[in-house]
Amino acid sequence: MKAAPNDVRQMVGLNGQEATTNGHPLRRYAVTPNTGAAPTPAFPVDALPKTAARLVTEAAAAIGCPPDGIGLAALTTLGSAIGNSRVIQLKKGWTEGAAIYAALIAESGEKKTAAIAVATDPVQKLQNRLNKEHEKALDEHAAEMRQHELEKKANARNDLPAPPEPRKPVAERNHVNDTTVEALTVILKENPRGLLLERDELVGWVKAMDQYKSGGKGSERQFWLSTFSNRPVSVDRKGQPEPLSVLRPFVSVIGSIQPDVLPELAENREDGMLERFLFAYPAALNAMWTEDEISDAALASYRELYEKLRKLNMERDDLGDPVEFPLILSPEARELFISQYNTHRAEMGMPGFPRNLRSPWAKLEGYFARIILILACCRGVENGDPERVDVDDVLKAWKLIEYFKDQARRVFGALRGFDPRRRLVEDMSRFVTGEGGSWSGTATELHERLVSDFKPNRPDELSKFVKAGAEEEPGLLCEDGTERFKDEQGDWKSRRVLRLTLQNGVTA
Repeated sequence: MKAAPNDVRQMVGLNGQEATTNGHPLRRYAVTPNTGAAPTPAFPVDALPKTAARLVTEAAAAIGCPPDGIGLAALTTLGSAIGNSRVIQLKKGWTEGAAIYAALIAESGEKKTAAIAVATDPVQKLQNRLNKEHEKALDEHAAEMRQHELEKKANARNDLPAPPEPRKPVAERNHVNDTTVEALTVILKENPRGLLLERDELVGWVKAMDQYKSGGKGSERQFWLSTFSNRPVSVDRKGQPEPLSVLRPFVSVIGSIQPDVLPELAENREDGMLERFLFAYPAALNAMWTEDEISDAALASYRELYEKLRKLNMERDDLGDPVEFPLILSPEARELFISQYNTHRAEMGMPGFPRNLRSPWAKLEGYFARIILILACCRGVENGDPERVDVDDVLKAWKLIEYFKDQARRVFGALRGFDPRRRLVEDMSRFVTGEGGSWSGTATELHERLVSDFKPNRPDELSKFVKAGAEEEPGLLCEDGTERFKDEQGDWKSRRVLRLTLQNGVTA
């Protein structure tokens, strides 16, 4: 699918209207307007790789749960399969890997575990096979060690040097559940491609950080903050004089959490841990019994996709560390990415944009690139396409980012307060931006043209709000005025109008 980059503003809905890509909406809400609360977005299943989309659709029907958690877990799982084998290069000095920290938010009994498990099943099955192969290798190593001891004694009797000791086999890992950072560092050193960490309850994972340190002030939380960006980590090990270092640690994280304990994920720290997560926070689904089942073909195809991604070659340097293999954006994809990036940044500078969303939005810039990488790699192994980023990868990734932006609004709104008035100011800012930075008209015309889930039901109420909002927001100017016009009989008359002007500025 091709799209001209100068159509980006229309596609992403910067003018406040419903955005579409090839006839499909980029934003779809599952509730009606004027509810007084943030709407629940629908997960864009069609933006996933086609094999994953089929699994998500069938699994959601069979389990009786929203597709959100399955889709999020599938993205995370496929990204873990890519691991350190590929990065996306946006420009010199800026690359992103495929790691995702993901959290499914739902109440107890909402089938969180089943939703995640169906997407991570290929990881579990592969790890089970690897474990059995390692057990066999250990048995063979034990036999080699017994033979080595015999040869060692024989050489000693003949005044010959001892033969080299057989090397102990290394356990290949692609998955962990519960482990300390010290143990995990050893696993990462032996498995530079990377891992998927799967936790049924993420709060337990967070609370386990630093619990073995004096006063809970250790460095494990910092380890996870650094690992998110694939930055080098170094961990001191008990009984070892030298720390163990990993140049490019890669760990994707997937787990669930209940809404009531969500604040514990942040632990009242402003260190950016919470902002590093992609959230799926679907509305509860009280599904009745269904005869739907996941087809064997869907399961097999998804497992095959995961295994193909695991087989992407990963180059290593002389020290055994992974060497970056960058995917490059095609010229059209690069131009589109830049346009979307600038649109995202413009949103952060609009009047009404909450300051507490600036950090999550900044992380979403990197996630935009990471999701593009995952989609491009999946498309490549599914279709046998050349390894590069195309326009379609960027468009689908943006649909997913729009979903995750809405989820971030729900989560951070629940944690730090949701103000529908500020959302309305944002929507007005988008409307005025789409009009070229200024607009004038009657209150009724504004009410008719403004697309917002948060606008009052009556034009006069909207007019009052616009005036009050402009007084609080330095970037939005509102003036009362009069405008002369000719009626149907050709007579000159005047009417009261609002003049809205958007200026550059970020609200406090």
